[in-house]
Amino acid sequence: MEKINWGWRIVILYGSFVVLILFMVWKTTTVKDDLVTPDYYAKELKFQDQVDKQKRTHSLKEQPSWNVIGNKVAIMFPVEMVAKNIKAEILFYNASEAKRDFTVSCSPDSTGLCQVSSEKFKHGVYEMKIDWSAGGVSYYNEGTINIQ
Repeated sequence: MEKINWGWRIVILYGSFVVLILFMVWKTTTVKDDLVTPDYYAKELKFQDQVDKQKRTHSLKEQPSWNVIGNKVAIMFPVEMVAKNIKAEILFYNASEAKRDFTVSCSPDSTGLCQVSSEKFKHGVYEMKIDWSAGGVSYYNEGTINIQ
């Protein structure tokens, strides 16, 4: 039985290295890398506005609350704001898959209840970002929901 000489060992070593590098390049091109938001930098510049909205929300006597029932999300806005014509824009953000994200506009009823029912909900965890205004003043809330 003949041993492989040093020359062939070096060729096999370099060949294996090239195959490994080509595999890694192929693998990195097949990985999906969704951005959190396509206009990340523009939103970053407006971040202080969002902080101010959150402070206004925390200064309210009553905070918005939500409850998940199946594929419905019921959002209850503060009673003190109901008479001020609430308008809300709600982003449902799914960190695992960008195509599950969607935005809903909502105007609560006379009791402050806004129900969001959507066939877009898939099982999983969503970050809910509520940007709302009442009486010309803007507010902001965030929360996590789990759709079963």
